[in-house]
Amino acid sequence: MIRLFFFVALFILVTKADAFVQAPNRGATLKPISVCCDIPEIGDPKHLAECSNPRPIGPCNDVQCIFEKSGFLVDKNTLNKESYKKHLLKWLEDNKGWTGAIEKVINDCIEKDLRQYLDYPCKAYDVFACTGIAMLKKCPNEFWKC
Repeated sequence: MIRLFFFVALFILVTKADAFVQAPNRGATLKPISVCCDIPEIGDPKHLAECSNPRPIGPCNDVQCIFEKSGFLVDKNTLNKESYKKHLLKWLEDNKGWTGAIEKVINDCIEKDLRQYLDYPCKAYDVFACTGIAMLKKCPNEFWKC
């Protein structure tokens, strides 16, 4: 009798195993939504490295450094729109699923002159923050991880 019970229980476990093997519950979170989209790096690795050793201190200085080295600024307060757009379109060639996001970046962050309102003006930060928000809003499903 015990053997019969054991085999019946084993049969049920084997046939219904998917009910017992579930993904862990991630639970609710109040993390910034930006952590939910796995946006591929858009910066040139060479410029990222140059602006990381040592990393400039301050809320804008690292982004400013990367934008300057990448040629995305005409001067400290003026975006080189064509250079930034060209870079994003080149990036898109290797990241096909991001077409909608890049279109949003071009429309919202390059064609418009937005301000992100740090305590002091920083054009590189304004464009960078806008880019991140636009890409997050158009994050392809396959890159969404929350």
